[in-house]
Amino acid sequence: MTEPLSPRNPLVQHVRLLARDRSAREESGLAVLEGIRLAEEAVTARVAIDYALFSPELAERERGAALLAGLRAAGVPLHAVARDTLSRAADTQAPQGIVAVFRPTSWALEQIKPGLVMLLDNVQDPGNLGTVIRSLEAFGGAGLVVAGGVDPYNPKVIRGAMGSLFRMPVVKAEIGDALRFLKAQGRRCYVADAGGELAPWTADLTGSAALVIGNEGNGPSETARSLADGVISIPMPGPTESLNAGVAASLFIYEAMRQAVRR
Repeated sequence: MTEPLSPRNPLVQHVRLLARDRSAREESGLAVLEGIRLAEEAVTARVAIDYALFSPELAERERGAALLAGLRAAGVPLHAVARDTLSRAADTQAPQGIVAVFRPTSWALEQIKPGLVMLLDNVQDPGNLGTVIRSLEAFGGAGLVVAGGVDPYNPKVIRGAMGSLFRMPVVKAEIGDALRFLKAQGRRCYVADAGGELAPWTADLTGSAALVIGNEGNGPSETARSLADGVISIPMPGPTESLNAGVAASLFIYEAMRQAVRR
């Protein structure tokens, strides 16, 4: 095995920059994934991986050795680094022996198939975004539009989505442009907000529907409200004032699947 890369090596510094700097990710079209499971998911999904850094201890475990073999077979350049160097480069303190730089798939609105489309209108929390992506894949959603807010390729989002980001269409677009496009396709477009006139089970979320989840503090934007065909609210008989965006979105996505199964 070749000598491990030093912390000052340009590849190590590149990983560190991408993990921490949104503008670097957006300008380069690159992002960082961490950990054995995400690396395995990326290989299975045939994600374009530019290179990977790994600690030599990874190769000593059966699962780690199999992962490295799969990466080599896919033509991914592999570079050994010391464990502490890997931790300093990654977004987490314990990246499980591997981090990789990959090229996220670029999706367009035209590529989203029929089915429920979720639109996140200036949602700020990466945990919420990761949850929505994972729920969309789990319950058969068609795609996601991210309109402002958190970067969908923030390492926390990638970890929260647990591999679903590699398979689910995620489009970055302005909320008005996205809603006008979806409505022109014939989709029913709703916004979720407290006090809405529709309960989830009274709105038709089957076929080609779209639903906006708004900012955690301010709710949907005026642009989204003005373009919506209706406002949906989740009834809550308990004293809880509101649900976080990830939980609320997941309930709507599940309801869309329930409606489709009953038809």
